[in-house]
Amino acid sequence: MSGLKRGSSERSNRYSESKYTNWSQYNPFDLEISTLPDDLKCEINIETDTAIVPIYIRDLHTDFIRPVEAEDVKELLSYVPSDFLNSLHGIYLLGGTSKQLRASKKHFRYGCYKSRRIYLYAFPRRMLYENWGKLPKPTIVEEYKRMGAQWKQNNSSWWLKFERSTLKRFYLFDVLLHELGHHVDKRVWSRDTESAERYAEWFAREYFRLISQ
Repeated sequence: MSGLKRGSSERSNRYSESKYTNWSQYNPFDLEISTLPDDLKCEINIETDTAIVPIYIRDLHTDFIRPVEAEDVKELLSYVPSDFLNSLHGIYLLGGTSKQLRASKKHFRYGCYKSRRIYLYAFPRRMLYENWGKLPKPTIVEEYKRMGAQWKQNNSSWWLKFERSTLKRFYLFDVLLHELGHHVDKRVWSRDTESAERYAEWFAREYFRLISQ
């Protein structure tokens, strides 16, 4: 889960050559965003004194689960300073596609931030219990453990297991806060991509700590 950005801000898994990938020939994750219907349903609004942020939901593909619901997102963001949501045009809970399911054997994207919008991707059912082959470096192991995932060894292979509750926690406290960090950062700074990534990582860790107190 480390690396430098070569495209838009996104949260990806360890199969990517870097956390930030730009698949010029085949990117089903960008494709879902680019083909969102104009009449996509707004589930609820997050309303503050200075902003109204709609949360949109796309119909769910049968081979995917939705890690978080609109009310989960709204509740979590009620714990961050309200001005962090200023100029945020929307939060999208996506539905997954057959092309994403095929691509997820090598690449998967949990979330991304583009054009003042946060996108959270649906999660393939089969990735709830996933074979990593070998144990990754300790920082990655600990990052997943922090979110409640379990590492299990079966013969010579290591498996990563998410319960529904731990996956929800991961998406809220790691993915969502990470992407919100990019929004907060880009309203103020024009950082190089490596610095922007460090800030988003810090932001997610810091607000996870504050909210969990």
